[in-house]
Amino acid sequence: MNEILERLKRIGVHNLRNNHEVMLEIHHDKMSHTAEIDTHLNELLNELKNSELQKVRLECPQTMLDRLNKIKKRMKIVGERVIYTRPFPEPMDISVSDYEIWPTRNPKAISLLSAVMARSFNDAEKFLINMEAELPLQADKMYTVYFVRSEPAGLVFPHIEPDSNKEGRIFWIGIHPKYLGQGLGKNLHLIGLNRLQEDFGAKSYLGATQVDNVPMRKIMISNGCVQNKHHVVSVEFKVAATGF
Repeated sequence: MNEILERLKRIGVHNLRNNHEVMLEIHHDKMSHTAEIDTHLNELLNELKNSELQKVRLECPQTMLDRLNKIKKRMKIVGERVIYTRPFPEPMDISVSDYEIWPTRNPKAISLLSAVMARSFNDAEKFLINMEAELPLQADKMYTVYFVRSEPAGLVFPHIEPDSNKEGRIFWIGIHPKYLGQGLGKNLHLIGLNRLQEDFGAKSYLGATQVDNVPMRKIMISNGCVQNKHHVVSVEFKVAATGF
């Protein structure tokens, strides 16, 4: 499987892998080697039965998926996302809200994530374990807590996408249920952007959200991000139910 992923990377298919799934990306449709990509992806799906992985997820423009003749028959469309980008040509001139960086394995951090996600403690812990598996060199500085009146109001996990030219991403972002509807999402997202530039050395930012997530789309626009022309579809292939 590692050999297949390496072949895909060499022809422009980005990938991340954790203990449960492989995530693949093609964020533009001007790709050569389409038939080769289709063949390697099909081999990857066939290899799942020989591994402990349970899922393969691919994100690509619909126009690209339409050309992947084998894959489009085996993978199911599960969503559609819109892409936003922002370059960082110079330091951001902003006033950043109060925040702290917490260690991911701290029980307090897991409990807070559980509350923000509205998921169980075990689910929150698994989420962080997967994050560490995908980004082992960055995970210990990603867990960022936004404070309002000395209380945790939200979480944002910035990072540099591996095998990229210092492209900043946000692994996950969420407001605590107690603070929903108060317009704090813009500040939380801005903390993430600022940390990407100041602490991670990002040259640019790429963000993605579901097409129908209007609040997040407005936040990215208000923080200087520009929408890409093409949406991307998310497709997946499952070996077995994962609970995630």
